Amino acid sequence: MEPSRPILHRPMSDTPQQLEGGAYEVIRARLDQHAAVLRERVDALNADRHDVFGAIPTELLTTGHVATEHACVPRDIVSLGKGLYLLGYNIQFGLKQTTDPADVFAVCQMDADRTFRQLPIGEVLGDAAFNEDFQTLFRYYRGTVFAKFMLIGPHLHMKMRIGKSDDDFKTFKWKLNGDGTLEYLGNRSEHEARYPEPVEFQWKRAHRDMHRSGEHPHISVEDRVFVETIGGDLTIKVEDNTASGQGIYSEPVEDPDQTLDDAEVMYAILGPLVLLRILPYRETKHRFLVFNGKTREVHRLDGIGQSCVLLPEDQGILFANGYALATGEVKTFETGHSGLRFERRIAAGNGEDTMFVFYQRTSGHYVLFSYNVIAQTVETPVVCNGFGLDADGLMVLFQAPEQAQKHHALQVWRTPYVVDSATSVPQ
Repeated sequence: MEPSRPILHRPMSDTPQQLEGGAYEVIRARLDQHAAVLRERVDALNADRHDVFGAIPTELLTTGHVATEHACVPRDIVSLGKGLYLLGYNIQFGLKQTTDPADVFAVCQMDADRTFRQLPIGEVLGDAAFNEDFQTLFRYYRGTVFAKFMLIGPHLHMKMRIGKSDDDFKTFKWKLNGDGTLEYLGNRSEHEARYPEPVEFQWKRAHRDMHRSGEHPHISVEDRVFVETIGGDLTIKVEDNTASGQGIYSEPVEDPDQTLDDAEVMYAILGPLVLLRILPYRETKHRFLVFNGKTREVHRLDGIGQSCVLLPEDQGILFANGYALATGEVKTFETGHSGLRFERRIAAGNGEDTMFVFYQRTSGHYVLFSYNVIAQTVETPVVCNGFGLDADGLMVLFQAPEQAQKHHALQVWRTPYVVDSATSVPQ
């Protein structure tokens, strides 16, 4: 008979006495530590990948200049391919009775040394039918101004505002051949030149069956998070406990006497993110909050109300002035512009970079967000009044001056968007 082996007692470092912060906090700290180590390894692997396969950074290369015949305020620019760019602007004429395409558009060529020279407008916009339609538009709508270029698939729409509202417009439609030439398709495509829906998901309305009664009642958002606006504040809870009014987030409401039925609660579940659109009783401004089920954190992000799109591979959301990632990272930017509307996304040929284009219709400002799906990072947004992206990844953009002038600065940027696969879904 074999002698009995001694029983070895492993030291237990995590005894209840040592878990002063609680078991959850200890486990959470360990997970955070492992996540940090994993992130460092991923970053190192990504750096090695860049060394082997190369990576194209987004950076300013130079600033060129182009001159127009008349002093004007540029409104937009678009790439026609092969280094050719079409600039659109507006001029205030005093006594001139007619307006020609050359009074609104200019064609410039970027040469190999990244300098610009102007070409005759007729080399690109010489189509007789277009010139006739152009003259007719300005003859019947005396207050017509150029609004913007809109790219939808392989087509270029020249939007011309004919009234006081941004929704009063006519368009000239062209086919982009990609080699610096255009094919005129007519002036009856206003129904196509529309923006995508401001959000890329559907809001769901919370209903009475989601109410949980008790001393501190709340609304259960599919058992992921719990919401109430009673007792003087808007509260977000993570536990289905109506015996307590405590939550992980709260902010005051204007009417302290409202009931659970009085507030309008809308929600959307996007992976670990729960988006909330809440309108407390007798208030006129919606509040937008994001709850992350992984981190159990809540952030107030009202920029979602302007426009909100989904990041690739369910990695989070991007909105008019910031982003919220599934990892828990949240950031907002001061772009200096409100009322931004999502216009289109541009996917790079490398499969990992995507540019999201937002537009302010009244001021004509673009805000460009560049997202990398591997690093899960959003670069500092670029704000401009117009940009054109060529197939080689070179991007030309400008900031419009406050006063009309003849000489205009054009910035040339290198970007990873070597193949322009811009897509936009009309309404």
